[in-house]
Amino acid sequence: MKINGKILLRGPGLHSGQECELIIEPCEAPEILMRSGDNELPLKNFSCNGTNRGSDYFFPDGASVRTCEHVLSALNGLGIAGGVRLTVNGPEMPALDGCSKKLCDEILNHSDKNFELQQDNAIEISEPLIVSSQDRKRFAAAFPCDRLHITYTVEYDFIGAQVFDYEHSPKNYYENLSGARTFAMLSDIEYLRAHGMALGGSLDNAIVVGPEIQAAGGLRWQNEFVRHKILDLIGDLASLGRPLKAHLIALRAGHELHLKLAQKIKELNLEI
Repeated sequence: MKINGKILLRGPGLHSGQECELIIEPCEAPEILMRSGDNELPLKNFSCNGTNRGSDYFFPDGASVRTCEHVLSALNGLGIAGGVRLTVNGPEMPALDGCSKKLCDEILNHSDKNFELQQDNAIEISEPLIVSSQDRKRFAAAFPCDRLHITYTVEYDFIGAQVFDYEHSPKNYYENLSGARTFAMLSDIEYLRAHGMALGGSLDNAIVVGPEIQAAGGLRWQNEFVRHKILDLIGDLASLGRPLKAHLIALRAGHELHLKLAQKIKELNLEI
């Protein structure tokens, strides 16, 4: 899929609550470029951090763009790996609808709408790779495969355990993942806001999980939570700069482990 027009999106950032602007437009570069202020880099050249409730991308001078995962998930999920420049004005990406559906719709309105999966320059791995938390209760692993296949398991209070097995294609992504919204535990919200996070969160862009689940319009799928985690993972894989062929298995993972796994894949594919 190729973007053939300029997309302009504005709205509060999920964590900062500040008004943020995102411009997506075609460019001649063979990869995705991201610009903020005077800085610009291909996605693969950023250093990334996933410890602050989102995926933050850092330029060499320390400047950053926060919460990139949903925007990059839309691009990566629809098979856009190059020929695009992202210009971000503000401290983070706009939260939009808390998933990637709105951006996917904008991309489809400004593209050739070609859902064919392009994997000519996809990264392939030749051996299993795994990253885990210190207590080894959470992990993300990659195994050799001829396509992108993701098996993800989550487990939360009030939600329980959810497992979703996903076979990647742009059409499958759009229909079965793009509408899955981010979520937060009701018990965490006071802490997050006291530490400068979730200031732009609302039921317009998130699900609140507690004894009662609060979601505008109700849940879109009963397993919307694990679907959103796969949406996040696909966004974090955009840091590779190229499509990936692998079977990914994740258990109670998150942005930190997603990005560590992507970094490990990059280290074994130094030509990326």
